[in-house]
Amino acid sequence: MTRGRLIDLGCQAADLHHRYHEIHSALFGAASFRLIVDALRGQRRRAYKECAQTLQGLREELAILEGHITGLAQADAAKGVDREMRQVLLEYTRSLTQTVAGLATIFAGLGQDESAYRDPGPESRSRFTEDKLQYDHLLSQLERLGTRLNRLFSNY
Repeated sequence: MTRGRLIDLGCQAADLHHRYHEIHSALFGAASFRLIVDALRGQRRRAYKECAQTLQGLREELAILEGHITGLAQADAAKGVDREMRQVLLEYTRSLTQTVAGLATIFAGLGQDESAYRDPGPESRSRFTEDKLQYDHLLSQLERLGTRLNRLFSNY
């Protein structure tokens, strides 16, 4: 029963990642065309606010998922690959939460005053650039954990 529950939790994490990635792509990917259209219509701030709200909802869902994973670990004293799978899934969920928070920070900055957020400061880096660098670091960690989790699930 633990294996099935662990697989279900992994699927939930994958679904949350997919929904997060849609928002990431809206800003940084080919799907950013939608934001350009919103800008032309004068609705960019509204679009940024909607993305930020969706990210907040994802953070709440991730907190619940983390609780389920932690609860599963406390309820079962499994050994070996099950324990490793739970631990990596928990680390991945926490990393995804941080990554979502990093993207939410970027959307919040864009939504408040986009031009000031993107303008270089006295150190020739904008707040956007600083936040994007931190976000990229979070993405790297998430990718590393995702690769490890995929390997574990493929052999599970």
